[in-house]
Amino acid sequence: MKYIAAFDIGTTNVKGILVSQDMGVRAERDVPLRILQSGQRMEQHPDDWYAAVADISRHWFSAGIAPEAIVSVTFSGQMQDCIPVDERLRPIRPAILYSDGRASAESDRLRADIGDEEIFRVTGNHMDGTLTFPKLLWLREHEPDAYERTAGFLISAKDYVVARLTGELATDPTAASTSGCMDIATRDWAGAWFERYGLDPGKMPPVRPSDEQVGVVVPEAAAFTGFAPGTPVLCGIGDAGAATLGAGIYREGDLYAYIGTTGWVAAAASAFVDVSSGAFNLSYVKPKSYIAIAPVLNAGNVMEWALAAFGPAAAPGGAGAEAGGPEPGGTETAETAYEAFERLLRTSDRSANELLFLPYLNGERCPVQNGRASGSMIGLRPTSTKADMGVAVLEGVAFALRQMMEVVAPAAPAPSGRRMTMIGGGTKSRLWCQIMADIFGFEIAVPGEAQYLPSAGAAALAFAAAGWTGDYREAVDRLGRDRQEEIFVPNPELIAHYERKYERYKLLYPALEALF
Repeated sequence: MKYIAAFDIGTTNVKGILVSQDMGVRAERDVPLRILQSGQRMEQHPDDWYAAVADISRHWFSAGIAPEAIVSVTFSGQMQDCIPVDERLRPIRPAILYSDGRASAESDRLRADIGDEEIFRVTGNHMDGTLTFPKLLWLREHEPDAYERTAGFLISAKDYVVARLTGELATDPTAASTSGCMDIATRDWAGAWFERYGLDPGKMPPVRPSDEQVGVVVPEAAAFTGFAPGTPVLCGIGDAGAATLGAGIYREGDLYAYIGTTGWVAAAASAFVDVSSGAFNLSYVKPKSYIAIAPVLNAGNVMEWALAAFGPAAAPGGAGAEAGGPEPGGTETAETAYEAFERLLRTSDRSANELLFLPYLNGERCPVQNGRASGSMIGLRPTSTKADMGVAVLEGVAFALRQMMEVVAPAAPAPSGRRMTMIGGGTKSRLWCQIMADIFGFEIAVPGEAQYLPSAGAAALAFAAAGWTGDYREAVDRLGRDRQEEIFVPNPELIAHYERKYERYKLLYPALEALF
């Protein structure tokens, strides 16, 4: 049997799957990643990504998969990074991640110099300090030696692994859309901006179609990963694009949400959405197709915090310092910790819980752009319990995602006629999915093994290249037909309660902004 090897390089782990021609998925495997965090600065070692991919591939081959059975390798990966590499394609320094906002002063200067209207005209987006272009300016001004030694900058984590496998630099249009310096009409770099600020556009990678072959696995990479030399490697697609494909979203108006460490709500579109709220317009697989996406910095990471703060294992000076961690000397696993937390939360009477939580633990970028905003709980009483507070936290993220839906789909049908696909690791919590349905007011569909759908979306791109389907849309349709879904239906007794609560939630940030 022949397979496509697909990897999704996220922030907290790398996922890998093998997909056969009949859409069979097997050999799912995760490898955790380290995050280097200092305050609000977020970095990772690019070689950790490459090592994790090699760990997964070598596991496959040791389990009996023949390297020659892999017809191509493809990827999705976190976007909006700044990854400087030297002439040997080795990292100059750790990658500056998408969630790192150190370049806010540089982005303010770009906005003042170029103007928001011109930035939108060229990029289809706004400018902020999390984008790659301001980070290039920051690197040149704060670490000039690193900038000078850089032979090429990469945008997405998967770009680095593709480079190590093939010896070629490349990025895809979806990932490049988050750089802050790609002309969204031509899908090429805005060269005049580079020249204006003394940056070298020659250090930027070619922007190549997501389903295009960048190269083949070179001998050095074959020795490290176990892939057969000469195995084709596709450009792949930024994680938002891969998740969109995996969720089966490519017709205009289709809508889905992703809950990973961070999250987003996105829709397929043929025109741009307003970006003043922090939303993005991303180039999609084909020219003149876009993803309207509203990202949030606080999603699954908030659940992890709530588990540590309010979960059954949380105790002063004891367990809970690490989300899901066992008691010292105990045997509780991360999975049972989540199950126990969910059981605790179900003891809260949601219909009577008036606590409100603003989930901005890491600041926020949409619908507000404020790195100083913080998590805030309103309405505490002597009767408030851990369960009530934990439920309020999950509701807060759900309210934030509802706001994002209204940003990307303002002209969509009324909620009673809507249905949303939801994917990502956060969907493992059935209670959270039910809360989402109750707050959104319409059905939530969660595909089986939803955490692997970005990998599956990346694999769909390779089907046409392998001659297995006519184009990626056929592969996406087959993927949707073959998967199982769990449907969460809103509780009609809670809809009015959550409508009132949502209106109060939207007052939180304006009321607290001056305090931040």
